[in-house]
Amino acid sequence: MTMMGTPPNILIVDDEAVHMRALCDILGRHDYKTTGLISGEAALEKMQTETFDLLLSDLMMPGIDGITLVQAASKIDSNLACIIMTGEGSIASAVQAMKVGAHDYIVKPFKVSAILPVLARALETRRLRMENVILEQRQRAHTAELNTLNSELELAKKEAERANHEKSNFLSHMSHELRTPLNSILGFAQILQSESISATPEERKKFLRNIENAGKHLLTLINEILDLAQIESGFISISLEPIQLAKIFEECRAMISPIAEKFGIRMIYPEYMDVLVFSDKTRLKQVLINLLSNAIKYNNKNGSVTLDYELTEVGRIRLFVIDTGIGLSAEQLKFIFQPFNRLGREKIKEEGTGIGLSLTKKIVEAMQAEIGVASKLDIGSTFWIELPVHKSTSSKNINSIGDIISY
Repeated sequence: MTMMGTPPNILIVDDEAVHMRALCDILGRHDYKTTGLISGEAALEKMQTETFDLLLSDLMMPGIDGITLVQAASKIDSNLACIIMTGEGSIASAVQAMKVGAHDYIVKPFKVSAILPVLARALETRRLRMENVILEQRQRAHTAELNTLNSELELAKKEAERANHEKSNFLSHMSHELRTPLNSILGFAQILQSESISATPEERKKFLRNIENAGKHLLTLINEILDLAQIESGFISISLEPIQLAKIFEECRAMISPIAEKFGIRMIYPEYMDVLVFSDKTRLKQVLINLLSNAIKYNNKNGSVTLDYELTEVGRIRLFVIDTGIGLSAEQLKFIFQPFNRLGREKIKEEGTGIGLSLTKKIVEAMQAEIGVASKLDIGSTFWIELPVHKSTSSKNINSIGDIISY
């Protein structure tokens, strides 16, 4: 497309060289930039290296005639304005040329005053056509942008609906979970206060133990709900720093050992560690203790729990909590981190809030780490946490657990 202030570039093709040169001179004096050639073959070759605004071609030429030239030129530049020059006896052929892409035709002989308006109209048609192409491109881009925005809005709407649904479910579950220990506390308290119900000292002690256990469960539930709410609102405090992994494991060991002994579970720890991880000490310990506690509570009799680690890639380490418990089905794994979903384990005697794993996942993600799980029914489960290794740790200091995970 001709830039503002630049004269239109016209390619004139006529096998009569005298006529072609005269036309170049005349149009040159009317602020047109002209290039004259005497054959269609030469014109097509020229168009491969130079862009023209308008093609002014004689209709009857040896070799490639005007109609064939217009067709070929239109394939090279679909926006090229084409005008056919023809004698009075070949107007029908000129009309045929217009059907294949010419904008107009001029009957020979012609005066300059007659040809200039035709050229102006053809160039204006070219300009409008090119502007229309640009407008269509912009329209398509705008339509694509609107479609993208509509898709994003639809996704946002669905996400908001899902979030509202989950919030309603969360509140419903939370209400139910809070009522259970509260009803237990109130029920046993009413029995102890009742004068019409006689109870032995041993029975009263049992009622008080039930009240205490329900109170502890209620406190745990409230604390986990508050932690979850803090994370959801972005107010959780995370302090990432270099931490000795051996020290974390030792502290977890000290806290977990009494629980493991109570359930008769054998604990397996790595023998040697010289690893610095980049994490939040308190939160990492909280996550590991929760995973270890679950691995113990939901294990098989005389089962084992392994705490280990391995280097997964440069600058990353994966911690494993591996149990020999009842395992989880593929369907259960879909909901493993869903709040208040105990995956059917509420039917067994071990208490739980159903929030622990959901809270654990959110804490892990807040520490810029990852968590995952692999499990098979009747074989056991492996929970893993992947987090950054501090840059001062060398890979030669890190042991690999090899084939310890077989599922």
